Amino acid sequence: MKRRAVFVVCAALTVALSERPRAAYRPTAVELQLVEARARELGRRIARLRALQIDDRALAEVEIFHKALAWQLRYPEEIHRRRYLHDALNAAAAGVERAAALAAGARPWAAARGWVLRAYRSRVDGSVQPYAVSIPGSYDPAKPMRLDVVLHGRNSRLSEVSFIAAHAPDRPVPLDQDRLILEVFGRTNNAYRWAGETDVFEALEAARANYNVDPQKIVLRGFSMGGAGAWHIGLHYPDRWAAVEAGAGFTDTLDYAQASLGGGVAAYQRPALRIYDAVDYAVNARNLAVVGYGGEDDPQLRAAINVLDALAFDGAQFSRQGLDWSTQSLNAIFLVGPATGHRFHPESKLRAERFIRDALAGGRETPQSFRCVTYTTRYSRCFAAEIDGLEKHYARAEVSMLRENDRIAVATDNVSRLRLDSLPAASRIEVDGQEIATGARSPLLLQRVDGSWTSAPSAADWRGPAPVKRPGLQGPIDDAFLSAFVAVAPSGESPNPGVAAAAGERLAAFQREFPKWLRGDVPAVADTDVTEADIREKHLVLFGDPHSNRILAKIAGELPIRWDSAAIRIGARSFDAARHILVMIAPNPLNPDRYVVLNTGHTFGEAEFRGTNALLFPRLGDYAALTLDGRVATAGFFDESWSVPAAPDP
Repeated sequence: MKRRAVFVVCAALTVALSERPRAAYRPTAVELQLVEARARELGRRIARLRALQIDDRALAEVEIFHKALAWQLRYPEEIHRRRYLHDALNAAAAGVERAAALAAGARPWAAARGWVLRAYRSRVDGSVQPYAVSIPGSYDPAKPMRLDVVLHGRNSRLSEVSFIAAHAPDRPVPLDQDRLILEVFGRTNNAYRWAGETDVFEALEAARANYNVDPQKIVLRGFSMGGAGAWHIGLHYPDRWAAVEAGAGFTDTLDYAQASLGGGVAAYQRPALRIYDAVDYAVNARNLAVVGYGGEDDPQLRAAINVLDALAFDGAQFSRQGLDWSTQSLNAIFLVGPATGHRFHPESKLRAERFIRDALAGGRETPQSFRCVTYTTRYSRCFAAEIDGLEKHYARAEVSMLRENDRIAVATDNVSRLRLDSLPAASRIEVDGQEIATGARSPLLLQRVDGSWTSAPSAADWRGPAPVKRPGLQGPIDDAFLSAFVAVAPSGESPNPGVAAAAGERLAAFQREFPKWLRGDVPAVADTDVTEADIREKHLVLFGDPHSNRILAKIAGELPIRWDSAAIRIGARSFDAARHILVMIAPNPLNPDRYVVLNTGHTFGEAEFRGTNALLFPRLGDYAALTLDGRVATAGFFDESWSVPAAPDP
């Protein structure tokens, strides 16, 4: 089939599916049956490819077209216009064409130029996720090329079908384009949080596997929701990017989402705002080239001003030229589009392009000196330093490094464990003024004991035998859904029928909401079917109680909260087990390198997904006792040793 035919629908179908105004559209049974027939045909072809044991990475790039059709049929309310049915049938034709090529041992799209729709299989849930790459005619696979990662804005009509349609092969590529461009799907609209955050890095990993990307010239860009994502991911991962361009969006929660928060934020929820509020990580902008932008008449200009103000408070000095701000204190400019609303002013865009081009002229080099801030070990890495432990989570922590000849001076605040990499063999290391005997080891593992730093020979000696909060294992509950997980349903009976019913309802809500809003099915098994591979590789999300769920019964005595048929005991407090259900996160006693989660998926739900993206912050911390109708009896955070604090939240 010729490429142009893939994106053409027959005249009779064009008449049947002609456009209407953008009022809610309800497809007819015949229209849905037509899409369903195309999905079945493509599904059969994929099954035959799977039987041939085709490489899974190649198979995913056919499966994405089938998923687009299947999700459109699952959520017909996402067929916002008749045009979406055109797009679904075009996607079906493209999938059939790819399947035929793959069956013949070819992957012509892998060598194509222009816009190419690609896909990968996510480690989070096994789902297939799309991304798109623009490859200029000048691209030479033998030569590394700059890559711009572009985060899209909020689009309530975005789906797999519309994403595929927006990146059809006939989408033009400028003749003078001098870089690769990666546009991520982000699992639709979540401001690149949670699995949406993981999507950015999984798509980037897939693109780098398929194209020769210059690792010193990777730029992160976004506008509106994409601007919020660029601020978030750029400042939380300052050593991953050569430059960041963030336009509009938001960098805080309380001010931006004030109108949507109603009664405000509970005391036990406030610490978790430190996870995503990008303004709290503004100091990290000192480590890369940064463009902040907003229109003069756009309320979302506040996002960039928040970061500028935080940097000024930190000591950066800015000078103003017209509406724009520049500084010699770091490699950054803050641009304001004159008399401009929620869009990028053309002159500001040109200036941003020139700034980034100049910043990339020599490629990015690892800085000899740096300074980084975090509030959680989820975001712990900064060049040669990784903060492995905090004295207290959700309080400001900082690490800085200064290299002078053979001397490396490190300063920390609120850090209990520190890993230093890439240390020259002859270096003299000082941490907080204390000279460290390195024994020529790299990496160097350090821990603070009674106010002094000591080095450890291994990670086991470093962290000790008991679980501690550390990178990727620090909570809160929602943190489990950034990486591979499996939901585990109970097979037994509970002595408390109300608890069993509540657990079942919470599992059903998770299985209903995650696919709709995060575009992947919840992997699920019965407690009798959990495998050693599941325990080794995945977070276990257990539903039920210690009587009904075999896995929970096995580990209940080793969890930081005790739960039996009579009570849930959280520190000195006790809650009637017949009228409450426990939700929590902790290291899995069966595999301390993975989480165990009890009785919940994300701690926010449909209302928050439908609202502003700033609402997608954790609602229950590390643990909570809930009444059977979902009201919070108590909630809070474990301490750094995964124990209930001496004075837990009320």
